[in-house]
Order: sequence, then structure tokens, then C-alpha cells
Amino acid sequence: MTPNNRQLNWQYPNPFIYKHIVSQDDLDFLGHVNNKSYLAWMEQIAWEHAKSVGISHEKQRELNRIMAVYENCMQYLASCYLGDTLHIATWVGEQQGCCLRKRHFEIIRESDKKTVFTAQMTYVCIDLIHHKPRKIPIEFIEPYQRNR
Repeated sequence: MTPNNRQLNWQYPNPFIYKHIVSQDDLDFLGHVNNKSYLAWMEQIAWEHAKSVGISHEKQRELNRIMAVYENCMQYLASCYLGDTLHIATWVGEQQGCCLRKRHFEIIRESDKKTVFTAQMTYVCIDLIHHKPRKIPIEFIEPYQRNR
């Protein structure tokens, strides 16, 4: 039986979630999920979350702003294997100053409802021309607040 999101013990309320079944491409030579797969999943779900609230590539070009990764902090809590069904979640976190913002991630394995991975990624808002830090535009803040 597939758990619904209320049955999973998320670290924060109202996550943006997608489900992923571990494939052969996700594995390393030891037969468990490769570290780089977690990073790819984080990037994928962050973009999907942004697009779901209307922050498209076109909007980013129009505003001459993008959120670029500044720092990652990842905790690998348990191994995952071929065929595991994973619930991958993200939340937009706290803003730090005018240019930095955190995003949180959590992965729960469906079979035992165990949190197997958590992470915090800090982004810096930069302009697309000079790649210099800039204030996060309200157009990157309000859409997440409306969709909580």
C-alpha cells in the first residue's frame, strides 16, 4: 500500500514532493544509490518546484536573475537500492540577508517510511549578465508564499 503524504513524517509541513523509483542508472559499483544521484534529484525537484509556482526560465531571463547554488550540506542516513520507491521532498527555507536563501530536502523510502537523506542547499541570487550577487526579487519570493 502506498502511503499518502500525511502518513510520512516530513521534517517540515507542506512539502513539494515527487516519487522516484531507483533505477540502474542511479547506482554505483557497490549496488546502492550513487552520491551524485542525490545531488541530481535535489536539482531536479528544486526546478520542478520553481516551475510549479511560475518561476520559469523565461521569467528568470526577464528579471535578469537566477538562484545559483552557493553551498550544499547533505546527510546520507541510509542506503537505497534498485527498485526502492523514494518520496523526494523540498521546501523553500529562510532568507539570509538580501541575496541568500536556503532550500531543504528530505527523502523517505516508501517500504519502511525511513528518512534516508536530508540536505540543505543555500542559493545566492545572481544577475545573468555579470554573475554578481543581487537582491532576491519579490517575484522569486511571493509565488512560494502563495502556494504553501
